[in-house]
Amino acid sequence: MDESTLEKLLKAIDKKTYTGLRDYALILLTLDTGIRPKEALSLTVDDVDLDKLIVHVRKEYSKVKKARILPISPVTAAAIGEVINMTPEEWGNMIFYSTTGLPMTTHMWTKRLYMYSKKIGVKVTPYSLRHTFAIMFLRNGGNQFALKYEMGHSTMAMTSRYVKLAQMDIENQHRIASPVIKLVRRSIRPGKRGSTKKS
Repeated sequence: MDESTLEKLLKAIDKKTYTGLRDYALILLTLDTGIRPKEALSLTVDDVDLDKLIVHVRKEYSKVKKARILPISPVTAAAIGEVINMTPEEWGNMIFYSTTGLPMTTHMWTKRLYMYSKKIGVKVTPYSLRHTFAIMFLRNGGNQFALKYEMGHSTMAMTSRYVKLAQMDIENQHRIASPVIKLVRRSIRPGKRGSTKKS
């Protein structure tokens, strides 16, 4: 997904409701960290430190059974904080709930994103948000070893797939936006291309 699509997605959310605010926080968390859907939905209030801007993924909920600490931005922390403050105490210690007070599931989250997909005309899934984080992280200068840790990959081979995709993306952007390519195109006039005139 590109930035314009992400902007449309975030604007499509009604943050005045609990479900909207919850969805907004989940999207920001995924785009901020690349966290897996199950990992995000397993988070408890004790797993986040909103002052230190970190999220703790416990090993029992990690796909590779390894705990990790993920940094988050102040915007994401603020959104998570609002969700926690809006959650009735009797629901429990989880962060993300359904409107009935039951913990959110990946199936519920997929259905919510499908609803937003129809609104904006672009398919969005929990994993497409995770993949978008990876590509944008690398595109913005992130280190591939840092990406491996944040994504929770067990091997560098898995991370390398994103490195290749990001490299292709950079090459495509270069072909579109290179100042040299644009300058040379402008300087070439009809009849001059491939001239073999000797000086």
